[in-house]
Amino acid sequence: MILWLKSINPDLPENPKSEVEALISILLPVFNAENTLEKCLQSIQGQTYTHFEVVVVDDGSADQTSTILSQFAQQDPRIQIFPLLKNAGIVNALNEGLKHCQGKWVARMDADDLMYPDRLEKQLLYMQQHSDVDILGARIKLFRTDAELTAGQIQYQDWSNSLIEDEEIKAEMFAESPMMHPTFFLKKSFYVKMGGYQDNPWAEDYDFLLRAYSENARFAKLEQVLVDKGDSPTRVSRVDKRCKRKAMFHAKVHYFTRNFPLKEKSELIIIGSGSSGQHVNSALKKDNIKVDAFVNNVKNNKTTLSGIPVISLTSSDADSFFLAHRNAFFILCIGMNEGRQQVEKLLKKYQFAAEKDYLRFI
Repeated sequence: MILWLKSINPDLPENPKSEVEALISILLPVFNAENTLEKCLQSIQGQTYTHFEVVVVDDGSADQTSTILSQFAQQDPRIQIFPLLKNAGIVNALNEGLKHCQGKWVARMDADDLMYPDRLEKQLLYMQQHSDVDILGARIKLFRTDAELTAGQIQYQDWSNSLIEDEEIKAEMFAESPMMHPTFFLKKSFYVKMGGYQDNPWAEDYDFLLRAYSENARFAKLEQVLVDKGDSPTRVSRVDKRCKRKAMFHAKVHYFTRNFPLKEKSELIIIGSGSSGQHVNSALKKDNIKVDAFVNNVKNNKTTLSGIPVISLTSSDADSFFLAHRNAFFILCIGMNEGRQQVEKLLKKYQFAAEKDYLRFI
């Protein structure tokens, strides 16, 4: 395979060790992907950086996926197929693929997504120039073939694309998954250090980021859009219960209670008593963490919720409220941007700091 690659890219080093150092393993689990796989593989083959291998784990597909893979592999020796006899799920497929990745670098990809031609080139160059970064992502563009993007999908795309620097990504780590899985680019050694992917009642990519966060990993995201991320009614993120809202709140709380010294705080207060706030309270209760109060930034008639006091906060009350709760930790569960920005402005005014004194959960 090395000789074939040299014919494509004569600038590759002669030293086999150096070739491994420069090799990128594209980790691609697939399951019943006949409708999108061909375009995905074509986008990979169109990369400006050619020194890569594609590690494809066919997770027991029952459609024409295996036939398409065989056709591509016959023409391109960089594509290696590792079939599983039966469908065992994406976590198993990812970890199986990691065992076969030979490169120093691993780039994640999904079968319904498309790489821009310079994705590998740009991500590799960035990581070579920023040795302190553990996980690199990129901006994405969402697309659907069944319908127009919803307002919520556009909002999520724009929010994710706004997070570039390590500090920004970490500040929003508990709001939602801040880096799209098919943009991950990292050293294989970091995957090994983290023990690969774990099987939990929540999404494996978000779990990986939260565990990396717990290990003080450093994150970054390229400003360029380098992946078109497909969405469809059958996509895992739509149908898998591990990706549902309730499961994601349990993931957030699981790592929140293990990362933040709540014993140093006198109170735990949830700002927002809607569905998000109630989901967080329920998940905290399962972890035996007591919430001291809910806060609403609008007047209402609620005085308690699930036996917890509800405080209605107005702008005229803000001074006395935040001064009285100087040693509280606040969880912001406000979905509307305007309301969230108002509350964050108040928190900053009274010198509460993101991560240290408050986090946003939505």
